Amino acid sequence: MPSKTYTEEFKRDAVALYENSPGASIQTIATDLGINRATLANWVKKYGTATPSETPSPASVTEAERIRQLEREVSRLREERDILRKAAKYFAEETNW
Repeated sequence: MPSKTYTEEFKRDAVALYENSPGASIQTIATDLGINRATLANWVKKYGTATPSETPSPASVTEAERIRQLEREVSRLREERDILRKAAKYFAEETNW
């Protein structure tokens, strides 16, 4: 299977997305972008701006911060669900002959 080639701009944008998404994992971002997790991890090492000391460890994340992260995620998921519901309703009405 031929390997895909990505532009440097795409790589840098993917790394920026990962670095600017608090609480998001490399796996989540990679899946959203349709790339391999290891590929994104390599790009983060190469193009990333955060040093290991800047990356918060799981033990350093306070309970309040974790709650805020989860609330943001719930809000995003609700928005996605609502969009999908509207799309499903639209296409269901369109196919009724």
